[in-house]
Amino acid sequence: MSQDPVDEALRRHLPSLPRPKSLPKRMELVYDGMGDRLAMRHHLDRYDELSGGPPARGLDDEVLRRMASYLLSLAEGRWRRLAKSIPALWKRGGREHRKLAGMLLANLPEEALGDQRWTVFSTLLQDDVGLAPIVDAAEEIRRATGDGPSEAWLLAMAAQAPLWHRYAAVIVMTGPPEDVGPAVHDMVASVDAPSRMFERLRERWLERHVDAGAA
Repeated sequence: MSQDPVDEALRRHLPSLPRPKSLPKRMELVYDGMGDRLAMRHHLDRYDELSGGPPARGLDDEVLRRMASYLLSLAEGRWRRLAKSIPALWKRGGREHRKLAGMLLANLPEEALGDQRWTVFSTLLQDDVGLAPIVDAAEEIRRATGDGPSEAWLLAMAAQAPLWHRYAAVIVMTGPPEDVGPAVHDMVASVDAPSRMFERLRERWLERHVDAGAA
């Protein structure tokens, strides 16, 4: 009976928790070790050239969640060490690295992160990485915690710079429209749309916000 390729690749290349700066390259060995058997390439068009980093392998979210779970099990009792790997994964770029960074950020204990979860996420957003990585990471945090950032936090983020205004709007749009008030609605409505994909996402969210207010 053949061994599960995910487990095999993880055990071979990650027998123990590596140093934070080493994790991205070790994960690339894991991705490559599974070959094309697990490639799911129908969503790769969401990750444009802004994502940077190594080429996308097309691994689906279920596989990446198994990898995140394995890393969390390796880090038992050493949460802070794994938390320090998140910026390295995000900076390295690429679809799988940034998805994995979002999953770890969403599921590590907040005390290991050194700050409030959404604030730690915002520190990763120093450059324009496109829309999809932000949506994916924000959705992971909401899925794991059941919460979004406060309105005050979102408005403060949006006031920092045009790029952060856009990112604050994206974070808002990953959550239910009924969770925010008029000030956040106006913040989302006023941001410059960098792409047609962004504009479509905003149009749908604003329509839902109006519907929620009328209900």
